[in-house]
Amino acid sequence: MGVVSAAADALVAVFSLTIAVAAPLIDAQSVLPRTLYPAPLLELKRWYAAEFGDYLVAQPPGFFRGLVCLELAFQWPLAVATLYGILTRRRWAATTSLMSGVATLTSMSAVLGEMLGSGKATPKLLQMYVPFAVFAVIAILHGLYSCSGCTTTGSSLGPSARKKRV
Repeated sequence: MGVVSAAADALVAVFSLTIAVAAPLIDAQSVLPRTLYPAPLLELKRWYAAEFGDYLVAQPPGFFRGLVCLELAFQWPLAVATLYGILTRRRWAATTSLMSGVATLTSMSAVLGEMLGSGKATPKLLQMYVPFAVFAVIAILHGLYSCSGCTTTGSSLGPSARKKRV
């Protein structure tokens, strides 16, 4: 089971690193002024939108801008915390992984629902978004699995850990 846990840690770390880097540098361009970004980052976003046919990034509708704001305010700090927690082996990393996974899966549900419902999703575009939904499920399972072993009730404490009454 240690190999599975290590693989899940690695996948969640890559997922968190991707969000930690892409959210402020690429995604935030949908809601922040263009003057905040250097030309190469603006060009990278334009190239990505054209190359993958990402109409949501090219012309972001209101709901997508709202999801980007959620990502910047909630998911980005969680991704940074999760990455730090995994790399330094903190117990609370399971909780931030769970929270990040749930938030990401919720956003991906809205985005994929729009793409599939509108009929505008190309296979190439889906190949960019579906992995985030998969990684979100892995992050949720990672958080649930890791948290299931973290009981703090008195009944889980051994006799030597209980306070003896005199």
